[in-house]
Amino acid sequence: MIWNTFQVLFLFGEYQLDDQRLTLSGPAGPIHLEPQVFAVLHYLILNRDRVVSKEELLDGVWGNRFVSESALTSRVKAVRRAVGDDGQDQHVIKTAHGRGYRFIADVTTPARASRRLVPLRSALIGRDEDVKGVIELIHEYALVTVSGPGGVGKTTLALAVAHQVQADYADGAVFVDLAPVPSGGDVTRAVAEAVGIEGEASRSLGSVAAHLADRPMLLVLDNCEHVLEGSAELVDSMLRRGGAARIITTSREPLRVLGEHAWPLGPLTDAGPQLFTDRARAAEPRIQWDPADPKVIELCRRLDNVPLALELAAGQLRRFSLDELARRLSGRLTLLSRRAVGDSWRHATMEATIDWSYQLLDPAEQQLLRHLSVFPGYFDLSAVEASAPPLSDAAAAATVLGELVDKSLVVRDPDTDRYRLLETIRVFARNLLDGSAETTAALERHREYVLRRARAASRLDRWMSARLAAEFRQDLDNARQAFQLSLDAGDIDAAVRIAIGGAFLWRNAVGCTEGREWVEQLEACPADPDSKSWISILRADVGLGVGDYREMAAAADAAEELASATTDAVTKCLSSLYVALANLTDPGSVRARLAVVMDLARSAGDARLDILVNAFLAAASLAAGDADEARTVVESLDRAASEDGYDRFITHWVGWMLAISERDATSAQRWMDSQHDFLDRTGVMETWLSAFSATMTQVVAGGEFRNQLRRTLALAEWEGYRAEADCVLILAYAEVCAERFEPAAELMGTAVASRFNTTAHYVFYRVVLEQWVTRHLEPDVFREAIERGRRQTAAEALARVVAGGRASVAG
Repeated sequence: MIWNTFQVLFLFGEYQLDDQRLTLSGPAGPIHLEPQVFAVLHYLILNRDRVVSKEELLDGVWGNRFVSESALTSRVKAVRRAVGDDGQDQHVIKTAHGRGYRFIADVTTPARASRRLVPLRSALIGRDEDVKGVIELIHEYALVTVSGPGGVGKTTLALAVAHQVQADYADGAVFVDLAPVPSGGDVTRAVAEAVGIEGEASRSLGSVAAHLADRPMLLVLDNCEHVLEGSAELVDSMLRRGGAARIITTSREPLRVLGEHAWPLGPLTDAGPQLFTDRARAAEPRIQWDPADPKVIELCRRLDNVPLALELAAGQLRRFSLDELARRLSGRLTLLSRRAVGDSWRHATMEATIDWSYQLLDPAEQQLLRHLSVFPGYFDLSAVEASAPPLSDAAAAATVLGELVDKSLVVRDPDTDRYRLLETIRVFARNLLDGSAETTAALERHREYVLRRARAASRLDRWMSARLAAEFRQDLDNARQAFQLSLDAGDIDAAVRIAIGGAFLWRNAVGCTEGREWVEQLEACPADPDSKSWISILRADVGLGVGDYREMAAAADAAEELASATTDAVTKCLSSLYVALANLTDPGSVRARLAVVMDLARSAGDARLDILVNAFLAAASLAAGDADEARTVVESLDRAASEDGYDRFITHWVGWMLAISERDATSAQRWMDSQHDFLDRTGVMETWLSAFSATMTQVVAGGEFRNQLRRTLALAEWEGYRAEADCVLILAYAEVCAERFEPAAELMGTAVASRFNTTAHYVFYRVVLEQWVTRHLEPDVFREAIERGRRQTAAEALARVVAGGRASVAG
């Protein structure tokens, strides 16, 4: 199969082939593929119009030879890296929810945000003119608001437009569901989370707006009506900057922002019967439904052709004939909406239809629907079963939930097997819940459900586990609500336990802005010494993630002092560990400090802590210039580390840094692959830091790294980081590999004059760069080179290299 290259060459251009690997010349520079890696790429291209299962890919490439699934995963990752996909967006090799892979042809357009555009829930019917009109407006104007009453189909229309035009924007389209944001709340976090903004750019609504305004992208803000002020402020801030971004909002009323162009969305009119019969076939497929049936037409007219009303009515066809449905519905509509006119008629029709559907439910279904309204966003079956009240008729929650799905009152996402309420129905159900005086109990059961999940694992498990951190991120809306409810209830221990779920993410620069906000709220509350120690540990986690050495060190000192009042060995160990990490690049003191931490780790009786401390001891050995000791330790730790723990994550990092320090490209790539496998296996999101490591590895391999460097800078900038100083470390390392040590020192001076975005890069500076350069330069020469480097900015140094010039100042 290796010689069948024509389709690959169509994308990548020229190639060279030898006995060991294929070299393609493409838009990202030379691409070196091992034959099996190329075979995977070629097979996926041949089958680009569909999802290829893992089993088929194994059979298609390797035939009867046994190849493990992990080997396949490794080769798919190699393909992603080769063609310029960072593995986060997966716009080249797309994982289809674990079922297989699909090749998406366009490798030249990043489509950074397209993965965040949710699919349409169902086929769009009767909205062709609306879609065309909104597209024409959004191409001409920066802001279009799709307005109309609840249930009229605003979200579906906005999504349909976004899917059609996303290719027109270099940065794709982003869909932001504002429904989970509390009424009148801050929209900043929801927008930053959906777009993938971290770092300084996520700090405030204004910084998010500034970050997005100049991007060639389409931003869809859905369900703005309950956060109208915040949505208007964000949009207005973006528009005043006059950038390239385009915005579609959906709301029951316009935002009333200067430059807004509204698209009022009305009922379906003539297409209503077609929508009704389409949904009727799903509810009752044994009947031949005809949109020209006068009974169907009359029923749709009575429902004013409001899409959600039609769906709810069709959902009842499992229990009623069309005649019985029309009879029951007609009387209810006459009773509830006889005096309404215009838009108020449509709103009354929608409310009446929801109320009618609700009245047809049995008591258990009514009760569960009310209580589902406490979920701010998505939820799964286990959440329903754990937080549902004792249902009337002793019905099982899973059975009742299935009935609500069948009646179109609850939406199920078949790809994730999670559920949600449409916002119109959620508001209706929440009003009923509040009116029944059940709200307090329902919210408490939701809080207890989140807390039980947090308590199902020890605090150390949640602090250590990447898998639990990924689950925390997936269920973040529920965690946010339970965290706030716990604070409001004065249950600080519960709030701390919930917050610990984010610690792994915060240490790795994911969600640090929100993490800092949570920690600040916790610090403002009275707490016992044990909880206070953990709050300080969480503060240190955030400081580590954002590269704020002072914040991390101060929090570590506070945590260690507080831990002296507790008997918990884990708390003492983690507190002292952070004090040691604040001195990691000082071999003279860190080893003694880590020896104390090791004693605490052993007294805690958890092997993961022992391995974690030993991994940092290996880093300390590397800092002391003892690479042989570091290698021996890290290789033994790699065999013993836990599958999803922070101990394994740090072991991989130290192993990679050792390989980089020894300029061992093969070993560096192996450690990088191990880290990618870890992230994929646990579900933790990769960030621009993965691209940084890939660029550094490309440097030591001796390949052209400028294109990968551009990607790293672009990814960091997208995620909200100014990573110029970090990326100058790559330039300095390239000079080291070329044995140009004085230019390397100059670039080190440039880099260190600014702030790095992660503490790991300070360690890299000291452990790798400084050791190499000071071994080859006299102290005075080194100091003078550092000072020369400080006279230029990181952006200036990068500009010359990215443009094709030499990396050094002197050159």
